[in-house]
Amino acid sequence: MAILEVHELKKKFDEDEVLKGISFNMEKGQTLSILGSSGSGKTTLLRCLNLLETPDEGTITVNGDLLFFANVKQLKEDELRKKRLHFGMVFQQFNLFPQYTALENVILAPKLVKKDMESAEILERGKVLLNKMGLSDRMDNYPHQLSGGQQQRVAIARALALNPDILCFDEPTSALDPELTGEVLKVIKELSEQNTTMIIVTHEIAFAREVSDEIIFMDQGVIAEQGPPSQVIDNPNNERTKQFLSNYLK
Repeated sequence: MAILEVHELKKKFDEDEVLKGISFNMEKGQTLSILGSSGSGKTTLLRCLNLLETPDEGTITVNGDLLFFANVKQLKEDELRKKRLHFGMVFQQFNLFPQYTALENVILAPKLVKKDMESAEILERGKVLLNKMGLSDRMDNYPHQLSGGQQQRVAIARALALNPDILCFDEPTSALDPELTGEVLKVIKELSEQNTTMIIVTHEIAFAREVSDEIIFMDQGVIAEQGPPSQVIDNPNNERTKQFLSNYLK
C-alpha cells in the first residue's frame, strides 16, 4: 500500500488557481523530487500536504489515515497538529528559534508533543540526531553561531525528531552559498540511502537525478510529467519539461 496518496488536490488564492487537481502516490522508502519554475505550485503543494495551507478540494491519505478531504476543512488546531505529525518539514530559511541552542531546537517539539517519552530519552535522541548530522560539537551553539549549512542540518535533525512518516524539504539549499550546499545535499543523500521517505522541492537537477526514485515536473499548477529520473530528466516527453531543463542542463 502507498504511504502517501494525493487525489485531485486543488488550491486557490483569491482568483489565482495555484493547484489544479494534483494526483500522485508514493511508496514507503521512496525519494520523490518535485521540479518546476517559480510559481508552478511546488511549495504550495508541499504546504498543502502538511496542512500549513488548507486545500480547497481533494484528499490526502498517509498510511491509510485520511488527513484531509474537502468536506472537513474546519479542523481544530489540536487535530491539525496531530495530522501534521505525519510530515517533517525543512524550510528554505531554516526557521530555527534564535533563543535556543541547536540541541534545544531539536528537542523542543518532542518535549511538547511526545507525552509518552521521558525527558532523558528525548534528550538522548536529540544528541543522536545531531551526531548523525555531524554536529556533535555544535549542540550548545546558538543559531547565530552556526553557518547556514550547519543551521540547515539542525533543521533536518529537528524535523526527524518526531519520527515523521514523510520528510519534506522546500528548496533546502536555496539560502546557502554553493560551498555550503554540498554538506546539506550529502546529508539528504545519506537519508535517501537509509530509505527515509522524502519529498524534495529543489532546483538541484543533478542532485535530483542522483537521489530520486521518482520525479514530478510541475507547470502552472498541474503535473506536466512524472516518472523516474531516467525519463523525466534524461528523456522528457513534455515540451515544457524540455524547455525548463534546457535552462539548467547546458
